[in-house]
Amino acid sequence: MHERLSEKLAQMLEQNSSSHGVSLNHLLEKTDGRGFYLVVILLALPFIIPMAIPGVSTVLGLSVSLLSFKLAFGVQPRLPKLMGDRTLSPDYQRKVIKGSVKIVRIVEKFARPRRTPWMTTRIARSFNALLMTLMGLLLALPFPPFPPLTNALPCYCIILLAASMMEEDGVMIWFAYLLSLGTVIYLALNIFVIFEAVKKSIELLRGWLT
Repeated sequence: MHERLSEKLAQMLEQNSSSHGVSLNHLLEKTDGRGFYLVVILLALPFIIPMAIPGVSTVLGLSVSLLSFKLAFGVQPRLPKLMGDRTLSPDYQRKVIKGSVKIVRIVEKFARPRRTPWMTTRIARSFNALLMTLMGLLLALPFPPFPPLTNALPCYCIILLAASMMEEDGVMIWFAYLLSLGTVIYLALNIFVIFEAVKKSIELLRGWLT
């Protein structure tokens, strides 16, 4: 029977836990295949709530991008020591498992191994990994708190892409593509609005000074 995502995530953390905690690089070393995508989902989970977290989102977004970029080119995924070797305490692991089960269970209701030939090709896997790299970079952008969903949308894209790749779901991946396209358009519009607001503020400031 195909193992459920939520069960695999809990099992992965429990099997690799210790009294001193576990690091993400340790999880990456001890897991392969589906385990890699679970680590990526784990990194995106803190941003499920539609709230901007500039400092944390930058670090974790860049981590997702780095891992996905390495995956796209067949390089062994590993995070820099600053992020990857930092241990997750047993208490934090329990909180992660408890908090992630709900969202992962929602995803796994729809994700299933609907294998299609194109999903297993090297080109498709590299493209999907590069798209996940882009979503990680968008998550890392230091947006101010007021535009809604600036962290949540890239997070949803990362989770859908990772779950689709992990399950080789040739149906869900198209929803991930559509959401990714919508996310790029939405964030591009927000960047334009912010740029125009900053531009007008500078012009007003210059007018006051002169």
